[in-house]
Amino acid sequence: MAGGGSGTEELNLIPYMDVMVNLIMFMLVLVAVLVEFKETPVLAPSYCDGCGGGDGEQIPFVTVVVVPAGYQIMVGGGAEGKIEIPKKGGKYDTRSLTANLKQLKVQFTKLSDNLVLVADGSARYEEVILTMDAARFDGTADKAPLFNGITFAKSDE
Repeated sequence: MAGGGSGTEELNLIPYMDVMVNLIMFMLVLVAVLVEFKETPVLAPSYCDGCGGGDGEQIPFVTVVVVPAGYQIMVGGGAEGKIEIPKKGGKYDTRSLTANLKQLKVQFTKLSDNLVLVADGSARYEEVILTMDAARFDGTADKAPLFNGITFAKSDE
């Protein structure tokens, strides 16, 4: 053979290691950034017979339904009446929703801190998020909580 070499050469791993170190650094930064995002806790619906206090008393709950015409608020599954909040200028009236929810919290002292949210199939994602924000905080500068938990329920339509 020409050249007189044995034909074995060492594999150069430096470019491969450079790429791997860059990928690892990128993944570490990405994970650190993703941990910073805050998530809104959403509760899954639970099914049980006779849920409530230990003394057999049912705690009234609030249901907010997002429909194309606006909002519908029901307390205790509609047993206490229904509040209709129409849209204003083609947009959902989140201020009126917050004001009505605050009034319900004052009116019903033993109201559950969990709100049931039912969104119509035509409701957009942004509208549902705005509804959740309006129901979670009282609208003041200190953002006092109204309903800490939100449970999504399925619309029968």
